[in-house]
Amino acid sequence: MMTKIRRGAQLGCRFAPGGLLVLLGTALVLSTACQKRNPAAAGREKLRVEVSVDKLRPSPGGAVGVSAVIRTDGSLSLDDVKLKATIFVPTRGRSDLALSLASRELGLFKGEARLEADAPEGLYGVTVEAAEPGSTATGKASFIVGKVVADFMIISALPQAGAREDAADYMRRFAAAGGTMLVLHDIINGKAWYPSRVCASAAMPRSADDRLGPALELADELGLSCLVTVVWDTTEKKPYAEYMASMKAVMRELWSLYRDHPSLLGFYDYQEGSGTYFAAHVREFSDSVKALNKGLLAGCAPYIDDPLLAGYLAAIDSLDLVVYQGSVMASYRPDNRKMFPVRRTRDFAALSAGAMIQKGKIALSHVELFGYLEKSFGGAYLAGPEDALGQILSAATCFGPDGLALFSYHYNVHVMGKITPDVLKTAPAIESGLKAFRTLAREVANEPSHIGVYIPYSDWWTDRWSESIVPALDAFRRLGLAVEIVPFIPPKGEDVLPFYPYHLNEEQLEFLLSRKYVLVLPDISGMQDTDSVLLKTFVERGGTAVLFGPRIPYGDLFDREALTGGREDAARKHTLIEIREPMFSRVNQGALYGAGAAAVPIWKPTSGRAYAVFEDGAAAVLVNPLGKGLVVTIPLDVASAVGTMPGYVRDILDSALGRYGVKRPFDIVGVNGDMDVGMTTGAGAPAAAVTNYGPTPVDVVILPLGLAPGKNYVLLDLASGTQSRRKGSELYQLRFRVKGHGFIALKILPD
Repeated sequence: MMTKIRRGAQLGCRFAPGGLLVLLGTALVLSTACQKRNPAAAGREKLRVEVSVDKLRPSPGGAVGVSAVIRTDGSLSLDDVKLKATIFVPTRGRSDLALSLASRELGLFKGEARLEADAPEGLYGVTVEAAEPGSTATGKASFIVGKVVADFMIISALPQAGAREDAADYMRRFAAAGGTMLVLHDIINGKAWYPSRVCASAAMPRSADDRLGPALELADELGLSCLVTVVWDTTEKKPYAEYMASMKAVMRELWSLYRDHPSLLGFYDYQEGSGTYFAAHVREFSDSVKALNKGLLAGCAPYIDDPLLAGYLAAIDSLDLVVYQGSVMASYRPDNRKMFPVRRTRDFAALSAGAMIQKGKIALSHVELFGYLEKSFGGAYLAGPEDALGQILSAATCFGPDGLALFSYHYNVHVMGKITPDVLKTAPAIESGLKAFRTLAREVANEPSHIGVYIPYSDWWTDRWSESIVPALDAFRRLGLAVEIVPFIPPKGEDVLPFYPYHLNEEQLEFLLSRKYVLVLPDISGMQDTDSVLLKTFVERGGTAVLFGPRIPYGDLFDREALTGGREDAARKHTLIEIREPMFSRVNQGALYGAGAAAVPIWKPTSGRAYAVFEDGAAAVLVNPLGKGLVVTIPLDVASAVGTMPGYVRDILDSALGRYGVKRPFDIVGVNGDMDVGMTTGAGAPAAAVTNYGPTPVDVVILPLGLAPGKNYVLLDLASGTQSRRKGSELYQLRFRVKGHGFIALKILPD
């Protein structure tokens, strides 16, 4: 019920033991002074509510401050406004939230949500409703605890008879599997599946075709946070030029009809796309969402055809949430069957999260439960058990995303399960995968590696992603390293295409330095002005850059020889690499490696020093101090360097991390290119995971780094929960067999 604003005690709120919020105190009373009418406000909304929270990702046991600003057009008195505030708790539903007056002049009210130590994970929502006799208004805000598990619920696929019961059955099953969020999708298909007045064909109110409202009601009851997909009126033919206006009309109508549902937290863009051209559309869509209410979430799901899109989307202030699609389960187009390996799920998620996390936005990994053509299961539009499980495990090892989104548990499990027996094989794999995801994401993939593969601004990135980035990522897998992807983000004011960015993004530079990133550029050649300045300034201010060949960056705004400390000459084949100077602790002076068969450019030291040389004295590893930082140049590509001298590559990276005081917790040996690893220092309780996407078991060795030989530890198997006590000296080498389509995960606790 609505609470009249009046004088009284201050309010607070907390989570009760069951995870719900309980109200503390009574409503605060406003003074009776009337607001003066503002003639300039004529024609504006009489009442508006803007809600904000002071943390996007609070920790369990912490608190979230909530602010609500009530704005009137001057014709209203705040004394006549009634407020109702609720907080929506994933898996629990709504609870009352108390607000107290903080500033009458600003129309500002404040409250606090205190989270219990075992607060449910997921996307939380705050809804504040204001009402007076002549008008109402609603404001929203959101925050995340832990990880989100989302699904796309296909509203058009609900049955004609018993739609509500069927939806309830699906939601309960999804929630039982660990789901906490829905995108209510495909709401206009053949007709608007809600009582629309802006669509040519629509459901009658309270008819069997009226499906969106009942779905939100169920989500309210069952504690599933929601975004609603916005699409143009597809029920009638119209020119493309009218699509955006139609989307905005649909969005306004949806907000008017359903804004008071506490589970509704924002809107999702139905339109999908790839390439940086897509950013302009997403910007207009997201701006339209914020025009309705600033606290609404705006989300989209682009394709990863151009890695620069990640940075351009992150630069859109009004965009909040991205689900990067990667076509892992292939395309239905015979000329575009990418059929990426399931391990690429992590790489696409890392690319998206690498951009979004820098801007304080939400990234969800994308897991495809459908199967096109060659990847279909049982001849149906369904992913097989191994493909479904593998994608979830790959997403679980990635640092950065705020969770994952399935496409679509509703359709490929719930709907197809009624007609396709093979769902009985895939569904348990999905559900066991989600259980593993919660463990791995929470216990292992919870901190950065501080090794960032950088993607600078450049044209033709579609080819360079495949030629340079993907081989490097797979090489780091074989090395047993978890790395992040750091894509270029255009500086403020230079994020509108097709204009080129020119200037340094100071915000991104500060992020890289403050987060202690070692920047890795794998086989990158020309750099435009914006990244020329970034690379040079990053190193001069204390950063470390590791440049792998054979293409070493050129830049108009840095002196290449001064940056690298060497001069490049024509490529030739070599037979031997000799280590002249140790970089860390694994490889000693005088160690020899075979050089491999490929011809590599000759690098002759000038101001830099050759820490490793080929048989003719040319530098195989060139180290050059610059300003407060360091540049390491390796003319081999990452795959060749890892294959030729894996221990020394580990030493190079550990030496670079050591300049920041960062230490990796494990070496992992025996990993192949079709696996993923994750690890965390765990604040003194390090953890690691290894996933295997192939059918054949793989033997790996995990070597904990930095344990005290005589100290007692507890070795915990995170998958089974079993544990054993051992001395540090007994944990020097841990041997595991990672079964096909499986994983191992461990944690080492001080005893």
